[in-house]
Amino acid sequence: MLRTIFIILIFLSFFALGAVAPFILTLSYIWVDTFRPQDVAWFVMDQLPVAQLTGVAAVAGYVLLDRRSPPRFTFTTFLVLLLTAWITLTMLWAEVPSAGWSKWDWAFKSVLFSAFIPWAIRSRVQIEAFVQIYVLALAANFVPFAAKVLISGGGYGQNLGLQTGNANLAEGELLSTVVLMAIPLALYLSRHTQLLTRTRAVQIGYTALAGFALLTALGTYERSALVGMVGLGGYMFTRSRHKMAFGIGLAVIGMAIVLFMSAEWSDRIATVNNVSEDSSAMVRLVVWEWTIKYALANPFGGGFNAFVINRVELPSGHVEYGRAFQSIYFEMLGAHGWVGLGLFLGVTTYSFVGLRRLARRTRAIPHLAWCADLSDALQAGMVVFLTSGAFVDIAFQPEIWYFIALSISLREYVRRAEYKAPAPTAGWRMQALAGAAGTRTAPPAPSGTR
Repeated sequence: MLRTIFIILIFLSFFALGAVAPFILTLSYIWVDTFRPQDVAWFVMDQLPVAQLTGVAAVAGYVLLDRRSPPRFTFTTFLVLLLTAWITLTMLWAEVPSAGWSKWDWAFKSVLFSAFIPWAIRSRVQIEAFVQIYVLALAANFVPFAAKVLISGGGYGQNLGLQTGNANLAEGELLSTVVLMAIPLALYLSRHTQLLTRTRAVQIGYTALAGFALLTALGTYERSALVGMVGLGGYMFTRSRHKMAFGIGLAVIGMAIVLFMSAEWSDRIATVNNVSEDSSAMVRLVVWEWTIKYALANPFGGGFNAFVINRVELPSGHVEYGRAFQSIYFEMLGAHGWVGLGLFLGVTTYSFVGLRRLARRTRAIPHLAWCADLSDALQAGMVVFLTSGAFVDIAFQPEIWYFIALSISLREYVRRAEYKAPAPTAGWRMQALAGAAGTRTAPPAPSGTR
């Protein structure tokens, strides 16, 4: 009862503050989409279309109250909008329209809203507020999970967070990937937060959040989490300016995982190398083979959830029906064809390369150094998604699209910060500027006597 009242008050406070600062309405959508109050409240919130309300409020707040400094229409935005149109178009020839449209309903919104975010999130304060809301809303799900992992050791398929069932953040593969993506963001906030006083306690708090996120990923017992951890550690090592200390830290963490994780976790992870005739690894391989053949015969894909028509036969002779794609890449290929896969790779690759260039350009500029570190954090999070996601079909989950949207916001912020109108060097404009700066000589004193 008290929890639900508290959640309702938080929800209403977003709208109250949004009347003064409209970008907060966009933050409310991020909070609802990540924390999902409708799934943990016991009344009122679970009866309202809260995501729809906050999404409409965010767009209306920008259009009516906050159209200052709009970003450029970037190539990334163009690709995102093109992908949004394409995944809608593929539903015209969908294999299973009834099941496909239900997924299109939320996938379409995830991709489309990411194209809107850079219009509302523009300044450093707004960018940090976005990261803060996202990390803290996610922490509400993974901190309880991590605490229970410390007590019980976790387990495969267990709901130890706020959400229950087998969807959204209650699903282990998605949860483990998302929390690993949040680790570099939490570490970035520990070094650069401006919204909170940067005390030792605050820095320790953010570092603890990163530790809880790692514990959560381990506690899910998901094998894709191991792939994500290797990708995250390796990429953060390459971007670190103190590689010796960072390498020692990685070695200590690795040894701790080996020593303290349970035998059940070790047995689960050891199956990564098991490609026996009936293993899940073999199922993935035959499903991917079916998807490639399907895409060759249907180059434009079969629409959302097209996998339900598949029939795959394992080497043992056992037949499986309707097995999911189990990969972001094969999900795109099977559902939206070669065009969809190309657009998805174009969006992620162009965003990643743009962040790399931005980091190189800003690292040596003192007042933009935080942009370089945030760029590195976003890159590391994307590496987790692109490696771990190779074994999970989560291509349209909103988290990766938030990272892409933030990459646009960050690049546009740097562009505005670097831009300076050229000052005139001669003519009346130069004289006007000199006069405004107080450099014009004073008029001669009047001659004669009073």
